[in-house]
Amino acid sequence: MQSSCRRTARKRKTPSKYRSDVSARRLRAAYFGSSDFSVPSLEALAREHDIVAVCSQPDKPAGRRLRLTATPVSALAHERGWPLFKPVSIDREFVSMLAARNIDLLACASYGKILPASCLSVPKLAALNVHPSMLPRYRGATPIQSAVRDGCESTGVTVFWMTTQMDAGDIAAAIGVPIEPADNFGSLHDKLAVIGAQLLLESAGALADDRLPRMPQDEAGATYTKPLRKEDLRLRFDQPARAAVDQVRSLSPRPGAWMPFGEKRLKVLAAETLERLPEKAPGGQGFEAKPGTIVSDEQRGIFVATAPGAILLTSVLLEGKAAMSGRELARGSRAQA
Repeated sequence: MQSSCRRTARKRKTPSKYRSDVSARRLRAAYFGSSDFSVPSLEALAREHDIVAVCSQPDKPAGRRLRLTATPVSALAHERGWPLFKPVSIDREFVSMLAARNIDLLACASYGKILPASCLSVPKLAALNVHPSMLPRYRGATPIQSAVRDGCESTGVTVFWMTTQMDAGDIAAAIGVPIEPADNFGSLHDKLAVIGAQLLLESAGALADDRLPRMPQDEAGATYTKPLRKEDLRLRFDQPARAAVDQVRSLSPRPGAWMPFGEKRLKVLAAETLERLPEKAPGGQGFEAKPGTIVSDEQRGIFVATAPGAILLTSVLLEGKAAMSGRELARGSRAQA
């Protein structure tokens, strides 16, 4: 969903990694998480509180050989020796097991499923979630990709009190984070994961001292994101050059925006905007070039016309090849429209 973006971010000094001035009271915490984004929050929470249960998605086939692979959170829990659970569903038996662990805090980050009310009612104090956007904007599965794709200059992280509605609970804490021009999905993801971990740790400390706030979200300002579809990965040239570059950034380094290149797929990992195709390049047609027209220049690289403008491909991954610069691709291949 396209959304207007805030142009300023609230600045705040981030303390040393995973350190905070929090209550001396150690909470008994259950942690729900699955992806790489979840790992820093779990590590941070474990520094000052007791992890009595870690819950993650079941192992799934991955890689060319489709071997069953644990989630990053499962791998960390196994390494640290924390009690690990991989429920296929959050049923009555699982909730009863969780309740028997005398939990103060249920913390969640990128778990992958909405938890039922029976599970959220287990902790004595709160169920808190870490979400990488300034809620109520960009609720849902792809807030980081969406903020970059929409050309936002800032985003943020929110810790909120969980409900059965997706990302709709009262806000406990939030911090704005600038999106730098050089940021892509990968760099912003890692930045927000670390900041989110710190914010969760501070929130847990405030919760232990009975001073964690609750501020209802403004439903009028809510926007939603959706999981990426296959068609979302194809690079569109029927859009302005800036939007095309933002699409590239939002999908880099993974899963990667792609375009046809001869009989193969070419993933575009980085690109720059141009006002038009270089007229002096072989086949250059200036502003009149049809969107999607490819120009290959061995000295400068690969150019593609957009509507309007053009982009220069600076980092690419050709099917069956290693990553290379656009210039290297131009020297080794003949571009085809």
